[in-house]
Amino acid sequence: MSNKINLLNLNEKELTELVVSLGMKKFYGKQIFTWLNQKIVRDINDMTNISLKDREILMENTYIPFLNLLKHQVSKKDKTEKYLFKLADGNTIESVILRHKDRTTLCISSQVGCAVSCGFCATGMGGFTRNLEVNEIVNQFYTIERRLSKQGLGINNIVFMGMGEPLLNLNNVIKAIEILSSENGVNVSKRRITISTSGIIPGIERLLEEKLPVELAISLHCAIDEKRSELMPINKKYPLEDLFPILQQYQKQTKRRISFEYILINDFNVSETDAAHLADFVHNFDHVLNLIPINPVEGSELQRPSQKKIEKFYGYLKDFRKVNVTIRGEKGTDIDGACGQLRQKNSK
Repeated sequence: MSNKINLLNLNEKELTELVVSLGMKKFYGKQIFTWLNQKIVRDINDMTNISLKDREILMENTYIPFLNLLKHQVSKKDKTEKYLFKLADGNTIESVILRHKDRTTLCISSQVGCAVSCGFCATGMGGFTRNLEVNEIVNQFYTIERRLSKQGLGINNIVFMGMGEPLLNLNNVIKAIEILSSENGVNVSKRRITISTSGIIPGIERLLEEKLPVELAISLHCAIDEKRSELMPINKKYPLEDLFPILQQYQKQTKRRISFEYILINDFNVSETDAAHLADFVHNFDHVLNLIPINPVEGSELQRPSQKKIEKFYGYLKDFRKVNVTIRGEKGTDIDGACGQLRQKNSK
């Protein structure tokens, strides 16, 4: 298959150029794109409005990749679903379905492993292997959507909060978003897509250049530079004083609210001083602050604060400093819910 073209790496324009180069009718490009990305067919022979001769040409020159599902876990607590996929090269990635009253969200991975190495993250502990290709990103959506559709369900929202730092694989992430949001594909509104980042400034600048109307979530976790660098080494390269102005520029240009993610870690970032610095930072933006009690990871000494500490931290922010803050309900704690945990356990 190495000399065949992977059809799920191609957007509609590229598919059209391909079919023309193979001597097929130009309008077949749109039709094939729709079969692949809207109807999610996985057999070229199912493309019934393509002539038999042209289907044979396609099969000789191209292929449709699959993701191999290794494990599937469903939380008894909240119906969160965790998927562990095996890629063609033997690497593994995770995807997660998060269920809410009014929507179903797919959490997508963008890399095998992660180079950012945040101290609380199981994915970072495993190191970085490679970027995911476009087909490996979109196929997470398609594989799970096909399963859900049999239950009369579907995916409403996409968050790039799975394994990896999306802004370090931005070309493929942007192309995947283009395909997933295409009106000839599954047509997920870009406004229902969120990219989460640890604060890769050149990547945020690129999003501004592309004028991509997606939501932006910042993994903040501490608003004191020195402490944030302890937890997130990437802060040494892109410190808060440099991140701050680009986020202001992002909000001014996009007019979109920025989400800040803040993992609560006992004896590290839950003091009143931490809360004061956090309030000072987020008040400069139209914001929502999500507090997330840490999901303890094997191999890490970081622990969840007591419920009393969580409520005190939350109360200071909400009642005293008037921050737009929520405590995010934990999902999938009974099924290795934190990013990278299932992969970490499987590799052992």
